[in-house]
Amino acid sequence: MAITVVANPATLSWANFRTTPNKIPDPGDGTLQDSLTKFDYTMPDLPPRMVDGQFALADPNVITITPNAQVFSGVAKTPRLLAHEQFHYDVGIVIARAFARAIMRLRAPSKAALIAALQNAVNLHFQTRAGLIQHRYDLDTHHGTIAHYQRIWKSEMVACLAHPHSDHLHGFWL
Repeated sequence: MAITVVANPATLSWANFRTTPNKIPDPGDGTLQDSLTKFDYTMPDLPPRMVDGQFALADPNVITITPNAQVFSGVAKTPRLLAHEQFHYDVGIVIARAFARAIMRLRAPSKAALIAALQNAVNLHFQTRAGLIQHRYDLDTHHGTIAHYQRIWKSEMVACLAHPHSDHLHGFWL
C-alpha cells in the first residue's frame, strides 16, 4: 500500500480563486501582485501502525492538496496569468508526492516521536522546500512576465508531474 496524493482540483480555473478588492502582497518578496496561489494539504488523522516494533503512519492514507488562491478584482483573468498560478499550485502537488514518500519511511519508538518527525517533514517539504521553489520561480519569471523563463519552468514541471517519483524540480529538492 502507500500514502497517495490527490489534487482537488487537478487543474485550476478562475472559479477556484477568491476575489479581493486589493492587490495581494507576495509572501516571498512583499511586492503587490494581481493574484496569489498557495495550496493547503489535509491528511486524515488515522491511528499509527506498528512496523518491527516501531510506530509508523497509517497505510493506506491519502494527502489531499487544495488551492488557496486569490485574485485582485481589477485584473484581467488571462490564460497566461492562470498558467502562472497553476505552476504555483503544481508545486504543492509535486511537493506532496515527495512528502508522502518521506513519511512512508518514518519510524519512531513512540507515538509522540512519530508526530514530531511528521511535523519536521511538514516543515521541510511544505515550508522550506516549497518556499524556495516558489520564490525562485517568481524571481526567474518576474512573477510570470518573462515568457522565456515561464516556458522553461513549465517544461520542467510537466516532466516532474509525469514522473510521480521525481525528487527534484529545476535543481531544487522536493
